[in-house]
Amino acid sequence: MDEQSMSSWWNDGLSGEDRDEWCAALDTGLVGDDLLITLTEAQRAWLDKAGTAAASMGPDLQAFVAEECAKRLR
Repeated sequence: MDEQSMSSWWNDGLSGEDRDEWCAALDTGLVGDDLLITLTEAQRAWLDKAGTAAASMGPDLQAFVAEECAKRLR
């Protein structure tokens, strides 16, 4: 998982509403179906326990999303 790929996904692949949902998911770290559909198969490698009901953000993805959400609040 590289920073460029994540930045491109965040900036170009997500709507504002999608970004809001990812920011809200930081509370639990869980990734539901509504968020899974925003990821390609390859991007699902960013998740822990991908493909299960307990899928959650991997540490790198969680840190990236937290940083991007903090930028949105400024």
